[in-house]
Amino acid sequence: MSGDNTAAHSDNDIDFKAVRHRFMKLNHARLLRAHDALRERQRDVLDILPLLFHINHPMLPGFAAKDAPAGLANHDPSRRELEVAKRLARSFEYKRQRLRQFPILALYMIGSPGSIAYSEESDFDIWVCHDPALTPAQLALLQQKASAIESWAATLDLEVHFYLVNVDRFRSGEVLPLSEESSGSAQHNLLLEEFYRTAILIAGQAPLWWLVPPSREGDYDDYVRELQEKRFLHARDHINFGGLTHVPAEEFFGAALWHLYKGIDSPYKAALKLLLIESYADEYPHIDLLSLRFKKALYDGEENTSRLDPYLMMLEKVEEYLQRQGDKPRLELARRAFYFKVGERLSEEQRDGTWQRELLLSLVRNWGWRLADLTLLDSRNTWKVQRVAEERRTLFDALTTSYRFLSDFARRYAGLSLISQRDLTVLGRKLYAAFERKAGKVELLNRGINADLREAAVTIEELLDDQQQAGWLLYRGTLTSEEMRLATPLKRARNIIELVAWCYFNGIIDRHTVVALYPKITQLTSNELKAIVERMQALFPAGCLDTRSLEEYAGPARIVHSALFVNNELDSFTSLSLGQSISSGRPDALSYGGTGKNLVQSMDLVIVTSWREVLTYHFRRGKGLMDFFCEYFKWAPPSRGEAPPRIQVFGTSAQRGHIAAQRIDKLFHDLVSTWYGTKALQGARYVVAVGRGYYLLSFEGDALQYEAVTGENGLYAALGRPSSNFRPVVLDPHTLVDSVLPLIYSRNRNGWVQFFYRPLGEMAEVYVLDERGSLFHETLPFFDAKLLLSQFSRFFDAVLNRINFLMQEGQQTSAAEGVEFFLIGRDSENRYRLERQMPEFRNSYQQYLSLQVIVDHDENGTTVFTLYCGEREFSTLEYGSELFSTVVHHVLELRRGGKHYPIYITDIGMSRAVLGEQGVSKVQTIHFLNYKRRIENELNRVLLEEQ
Repeated sequence: MSGDNTAAHSDNDIDFKAVRHRFMKLNHARLLRAHDALRERQRDVLDILPLLFHINHPMLPGFAAKDAPAGLANHDPSRRELEVAKRLARSFEYKRQRLRQFPILALYMIGSPGSIAYSEESDFDIWVCHDPALTPAQLALLQQKASAIESWAATLDLEVHFYLVNVDRFRSGEVLPLSEESSGSAQHNLLLEEFYRTAILIAGQAPLWWLVPPSREGDYDDYVRELQEKRFLHARDHINFGGLTHVPAEEFFGAALWHLYKGIDSPYKAALKLLLIESYADEYPHIDLLSLRFKKALYDGEENTSRLDPYLMMLEKVEEYLQRQGDKPRLELARRAFYFKVGERLSEEQRDGTWQRELLLSLVRNWGWRLADLTLLDSRNTWKVQRVAEERRTLFDALTTSYRFLSDFARRYAGLSLISQRDLTVLGRKLYAAFERKAGKVELLNRGINADLREAAVTIEELLDDQQQAGWLLYRGTLTSEEMRLATPLKRARNIIELVAWCYFNGIIDRHTVVALYPKITQLTSNELKAIVERMQALFPAGCLDTRSLEEYAGPARIVHSALFVNNELDSFTSLSLGQSISSGRPDALSYGGTGKNLVQSMDLVIVTSWREVLTYHFRRGKGLMDFFCEYFKWAPPSRGEAPPRIQVFGTSAQRGHIAAQRIDKLFHDLVSTWYGTKALQGARYVVAVGRGYYLLSFEGDALQYEAVTGENGLYAALGRPSSNFRPVVLDPHTLVDSVLPLIYSRNRNGWVQFFYRPLGEMAEVYVLDERGSLFHETLPFFDAKLLLSQFSRFFDAVLNRINFLMQEGQQTSAAEGVEFFLIGRDSENRYRLERQMPEFRNSYQQYLSLQVIVDHDENGTTVFTLYCGEREFSTLEYGSELFSTVVHHVLELRRGGKHYPIYITDIGMSRAVLGEQGVSKVQTIHFLNYKRRIENELNRVLLEEQ
């Protein structure tokens, strides 16, 4: 068959030689167009490519090893290949090889090369189809060869990507791993469909699919079997990638995810492909696939290369669908996307037009586009923020419309079992990071639109609401107050850092931009604003938002770049109050001067994540500082074993911003040292003074939490709460510098009860750290050290025995390893020091009374005390409100000489009713100490009244 009469009347009449010739003729025309679109030096890459995979020569690009897989099926190097090789390596001489097995079956170029859509910005995607029998070691060498060729091509400004394809695995449904250039399991049949209509055979075996007539696509495998049985074809001449008998419904949703992912950085290209997928889904299950439309045209004798252009066919299919839907906005967007993809600037006259230009001109005439329309599109690189924002919304709406349609389609027709959960997770996270809107997130306008949004001058105005700071406004150009009333702001933001971050990351301002600043109640100056911009440029370089590896999305988002800006929005009242608080020599910026003023008034955090999100957070004053730490540490929970990245802290305000910044930086370092690294303290609590109060920070699981307490008494109460396990306490170096607590806690250790006392004349200050680190503190009458130590020693002996008994009964381990006693004194430089003490057990036990207390609850839940003084029993049930006075009188009668030194409890027992929900396993010494203090306070109050 030949000419116009080559259409087959029946499958048995097909002239396979003629069909193959027709495909090869079109393939050659496409290859020539791809070749002609390159610059002269770049053409060498395409010309010599088959030879580089056919032989191994150490002087030619791509050499990996002598035994690297080489040898391309059905290939005899052309004169052009050999000329290029000789030019690259003068000593090169080609020696024909006789191979029985060819490791490389074929080289295919897929996508836009050779089509109207190819431009200088396009890349080359090339499939290297290899023998399925290659070993992993051989594949590694082949990949090394391919990577080396990619690098060589890059030196010629040609972007080439090679993909090693095992045809057997591909035909069975296995796909290339998910990557920036491969859709992974998201689509297989649709990828094959695109391959069949766009692929150009560079060299090697042709697709067997060419020889299967469109009418037999439904029984592709059976037809191929018939051809093989009748010996109409030889396996060495063709590659069987499989037929397009069916496209599973799952793939439409997978393809939607994939193209949405690509649409983050190439929205126009993705919009066009998504619309094609949507049109296919609309026809499901009887889909008019473009590849079959393409094949049918060839079988029917179509020879016009342009009419068979895969991108023109795609546009035609999308236009048919959108016109059928009556969707004019997306139809216009599809045409715009196609225009940008072609890359011809039709508003500019050219003397010698390309074939792409002539085709595009005929299209835009049919669309009714005017010169003004073309001029607007061709000036895309100069679009400013309003036009870019409008276009982004249009693109976003189109992409999400397609996504919703295909999501609904997937719910109706398919499960997602064919798509790996990992691929769904990775793609979903990438989409979420790019498109999800949330408070404080910087919306990146210019992804894939390629406009220069930089403004030579802008105006920033503080917005007031009932004389309260309510945000900031951005205007284009330098405006007066009157002009601002009539102008429409480009952007509104809650705070100045959010506004500057939006401007900077969208390329609207840089250090050269002239900024007219109109603050109202804050003290921000133009110089400070300029410093903020310069800091952002230094900390967040232009490439910090470059495309990151998809592997980043397989794990949780993490911080890549970060900065904290301190005190950027101080109002005049705050400025004055800070100035009044600096008379004292107390240098801590968190509790400054005699009034304990917190100099940290506002904080703005800017982070860039590994998912390419830019996020801003605003915090105010002490609570805000704690919220900042909780937010920042959330990005690096301790269970991951990796500390949060060091943050850059800057104070741009003249009102001691640098002092506040340095203090936050040091505090951040101390917090990291507390909870991360080889010296991390499990379960530690960190205490820091802020203003006139304190904050306790600690991790609950992987979440950093804090508690605010007022004054030292509030701190003692918080540190004295029972704990289910040992929790060390770390005191900030600037906190409680005049207190003994830092020294006490430096000696704290798990499993030991530690008693500290400091004589203060007739009183003594007592501190106890129990076996789990809970703090007990009281000030009590002081008679002498021997009595104080012996009574507490007897008490601890009795209580720890009780706790140990309860623990053993509950099959728990021992409560405490022992007790330590320390005297608090001063050294020669007036610093606190500790001196170990040893109670005198025997003499003390004989000299002083034993006073035991049993605590219980009656049936009404009322606390009942029973006191044993020697052999005498006193109970609430018997004496009621007179219990303590009766016991005091009895003690005084027993004392020799009627001495009125304090009464001490030497043992306490608590019933199970009192232990309650805390149970046996949670009881600790602090519970007994608290009851001891409560009862002793009552007894000594009565004792004092008797004196």
